[in-house]
Amino acid sequence: MLNSSNNFFAAAPARVCLFGDHQDYLELPVIASAINKFIRVTGTKNKTKKIHFNLLDLNDIVEIDIDDISSKPRKGDHLRFVLYTLNKLGCNIDSGMNIKVSSDIYINAGISSSSALIVCLVDFFIKSFGFPKKVDRKLIAEIAYRCEVLEQKGSGGRMDQYTIAFSNTIFLDTKLNGSFELLDVPFDNLIIANSGVKKSTDLVLSKLKNEAISVISKIKKIDKSFDVKNVSQSQLASYNNSLSKRSLEILFATVQNYKITIDAYNELKKEKPCLDFLIKKLNDHHQILKNNLKITVPKIDNMILQSIRAGALGAKVIGSGGGGSILVITEKNTEKNVIESLFKSGSTQVDKVKILKN
Repeated sequence: MLNSSNNFFAAAPARVCLFGDHQDYLELPVIASAINKFIRVTGTKNKTKKIHFNLLDLNDIVEIDIDDISSKPRKGDHLRFVLYTLNKLGCNIDSGMNIKVSSDIYINAGISSSSALIVCLVDFFIKSFGFPKKVDRKLIAEIAYRCEVLEQKGSGGRMDQYTIAFSNTIFLDTKLNGSFELLDVPFDNLIIANSGVKKSTDLVLSKLKNEAISVISKIKKIDKSFDVKNVSQSQLASYNNSLSKRSLEILFATVQNYKITIDAYNELKKEKPCLDFLIKKLNDHHQILKNNLKITVPKIDNMILQSIRAGALGAKVIGSGGGGSILVITEKNTEKNVIESLFKSGSTQVDKVKILKN
């Protein structure tokens, strides 16, 4: 958004994955929602060659010379990678800026603070300097994916960038680049809670991705007809003597999480989706993430247990795992008790949230 004062603005939301965690990097579908927690970027151009970032929530200042943006940054330097990628794609960043960044998104906690920052900055700099192609939300999502994953050799898929760029609930077919469908989800009383346990997103994603790809590769050597999307229970049982216990856990998780995601998608396509059915599927999904993929930690397990005891209908870990946050579904009359239980079980941040609809 540009006005007569030469002020520029962009915002991007956090996201939660409802169904399909640890599936998008295997080119399997996911269902994820944007929620009403935001990162906001405002700025004006200056007459220097310096882009001055004031990161308000981190109490930090970063300064980047525009003459340096053609040099590839170090992995994890998202500010520079956005500038580097946009420059490669033909965005003519030809002056400095004074920029303020603020956010109420939990940082490093499983609700995509990094992806929201990248999507927001891509949008912001395109608004500020223009772009040689027609720009829409899909292009912003693809540029953000390139910044975060392709250029930095990350392990994730497109779920975060697309969910955030479209600010909605999406069913994303990750095998078909950019193929998605907007969905309406009947979850009204949602809570997110941050465990405060810091996680290493890329390490967790990389480990599980490599394990899953290795297992699928082993099976295809045994059975060339194997297809995650069309495997039968008897077919799964036939691999018991050929795979280790851990490989069987990974295989079961991959197959069952795909089935849960498709079951949820089919239910959401109905005129009146059954809330109880969807909550059961969400709880089933969490149990697989916990017991098979083993991405939870004791504190998160206790937070979920206590929230259920306090009256929550369902709960699941969100994000890559190894720490981070949980998503809780409640009824209106149990919200207060659930929130109290989450703080008592050690949650560092707890918020009621809403799923965005564009």
